[in-house]
Amino acid sequence: MKLLSSTRNKTILLLLITLVMFAGWQVGGETMYAKVLVGTTNVVLDAATNDSHIEYKKEGSGRYHFEVHTRIDGRKAHYPQETGGLMQPFVIVLSWQIFLFFVLKRRSAIQSLLVNVAVFLLIQIIFMIMLTGYYSSDFMQYVFTMMMDSFYIIALVLVIKDQMLYQVFAKEGGAK
Repeated sequence: MKLLSSTRNKTILLLLITLVMFAGWQVGGETMYAKVLVGTTNVVLDAATNDSHIEYKKEGSGRYHFEVHTRIDGRKAHYPQETGGLMQPFVIVLSWQIFLFFVLKRRSAIQSLLVNVAVFLLIQIIFMIMLTGYYSSDFMQYVFTMMMDSFYIIALVLVIKDQMLYQVFAKEGGAK
């Protein structure tokens, strides 16, 4: 496309897509993604154990949190856990993937979408599963603390991987 041949136009398009995705995230996209994430995690937890599940709940103040139901020292327990920077980095991944449909051939864009979303979702599901062991394992607390704000970095690594692979912002001959 002639319109998207310049780096400036590509950058503007990426920023516009990101703004639209962020607006959609604020008006319900976050809740929808949280339900997908919690539902997928609960399917995995159900296959592994009957004692643990996670819910996405609204607090009295209007903020959302994860409510973890599990067993601690043989007794049923539940506790809230902040969502923190767990879900919002998905806006970066999704914005980038939509952008790739404008600058890459359809097959390459679909392949990148499937790989990146699967990797990001898998890492988040593993993280959510670790939430069930937060109060029964010092190791789980350590991993939780370490990973909580790392999802922005993971999203950035996925974008950099695609940039290196497809050279979307290359000066000449980019966007294979």
